[in-house]
Amino acid sequence: MRAIVAAAILITLGLAQSPVRADGLFGAAGLDSSFCKLPQIRQTVVYIDDMMMIDGKTDWATKLAGKLKATLAPGERVSIVRLSPATGQSDEVWNGCWPEYPAAERKRIKTQTYLFSRSPLASLPEQKKFFLRDLDRALSTIYMASKRPSTAAQIDPQHPPTKNIIRALAFDEGRFSQSRVTIRAIIYSDLAENSDLGSVLSPSSSEQNFGKKLGTYLRRSVFYAYGMGEDVTGAATILDQTRKFWSAALQSMNASVGGLGTDLNVQNAIPVYDHDYVVDLKRDGQDLDGRMSLLVDSDGNLVDSWLQIPRLSIAGLAGTFRCEGPAGNQTCRLNAKTTTGLVTQSNEEDVTLSGPENGELSGQIGVKGALMYPLTVSKGDE
Repeated sequence: MRAIVAAAILITLGLAQSPVRADGLFGAAGLDSSFCKLPQIRQTVVYIDDMMMIDGKTDWATKLAGKLKATLAPGERVSIVRLSPATGQSDEVWNGCWPEYPAAERKRIKTQTYLFSRSPLASLPEQKKFFLRDLDRALSTIYMASKRPSTAAQIDPQHPPTKNIIRALAFDEGRFSQSRVTIRAIIYSDLAENSDLGSVLSPSSSEQNFGKKLGTYLRRSVFYAYGMGEDVTGAATILDQTRKFWSAALQSMNASVGGLGTDLNVQNAIPVYDHDYVVDLKRDGQDLDGRMSLLVDSDGNLVDSWLQIPRLSIAGLAGTFRCEGPAGNQTCRLNAKTTTGLVTQSNEEDVTLSGPENGELSGQIGVKGALMYPLTVSKGDE
């Protein structure tokens, strides 16, 4: 808590304006980059809309720091990206990896004897302070360079400024095409898109496929946004249409949606296991293939998981994935619901699968009691 409060104070007072560094003078005390070598099952990228920076308003940073501290997996890489909707571009300001060890590694370290050095576990509290310090500097860099007076805070829906958020995200597409793990994308923005691509303030009645139009696909991603409508006059009347606009926009770019709102509704859970599957769906006489990524916390609850059938769409998954039985011969069961319709017109669908831990899982997807389709998944490489 002290680190979070300190971060807010630094931002407010503008004391962190020096260039962002991951180490100290002459390689002295700083964030240890070796944590980035730990096996990673997810990475987090944070986009900060620079048109949202208002002098004296820093609660967004405090909220973000607290949420990251509570939900990062050991060694998870975090990237801070400045999103510039005025130009439709973005640039990375900083990245670093969360200083923590997986449970098995912690257990191994505890069995070791350290005569001439400290146990790596003893340095974790200090390393976490360095991480939060560098995170604060990155956020401060964006804030100090972009802040506007509070009198310029409100957007008039009748005369909105140009905001090209979609192109600014597309500018960072390379990150998604190169990633082999799920990307949790967090955006601090009002999401008030107003460009030649479309506008949340006067949405088009026709469906827009931004992925096809821009040739941009934000693969393997789950998006969360907060601050939605925060600086728009009369925002309560447009929140639903903003959410609808962005849900469709992100899905058209192959991104699943975790939560879009005024608050930061990121799951309060830490993934510890990951399972990647090749999917085979039989629907109306067709064989459709896809991918499924399951991230699971220590209790078997799904975190930032998704199911994608390229010829249909992508949907997030919420539920449980648990394996039971003797080691090496466990039976796994998935009981989940999609966060949007994938094979039907329903708002959510049931997904059930079961089978051997290292073999094929079979089950169904659809609306129970109405329309269900056969589904099988197996582990494999892309």
